[in-house]
Amino acid sequence: MDKVKRWFFEEEGDETEEYGETEVDTDPKTSLFEQAKFSKASEAVKALNANKDSHLVLFEPRAYGETQEIANYLKQKKAAVVNLHRLQKDQAKRVVDFLSGVIYAIEGDIQRIGPKIFLCTPRNIGVAGTIDLDEDEIEE
Repeated sequence: MDKVKRWFFEEEGDETEEYGETEVDTDPKTSLFEQAKFSKASEAVKALNANKDSHLVLFEPRAYGETQEIANYLKQKKAAVVNLHRLQKDQAKRVVDFLSGVIYAIEGDIQRIGPKIFLCTPRNIGVAGTIDLDEDEIEE
């Protein structure tokens, strides 16, 4: 800043000064709170980018035969949300039983996130938190 100030406000007779590299302050002047918030956000983005093979795939099977496709995605280390609303109760139970076996084999996790909706995750994808269902939602 001093070089710029001298350049504008000094007399014109001092033009023989050589111009070198000028330092530019690239760090924005922010509060400690804003810096902490930015660093946490950038850490979260880095964590997401570090796990490039993680994907979330949505499924709404209409028959038990489509369950193998869901299992193939889970084996490829992709998470799946499975909506079983279009299946009869006995078919939905078979799908959940099959997916539970697949999840066990790949050391993943399966969670109920809604009525007839399940989140299936392989071992490489962690899930934080839980969803509490009401009594009427559990009965479906």
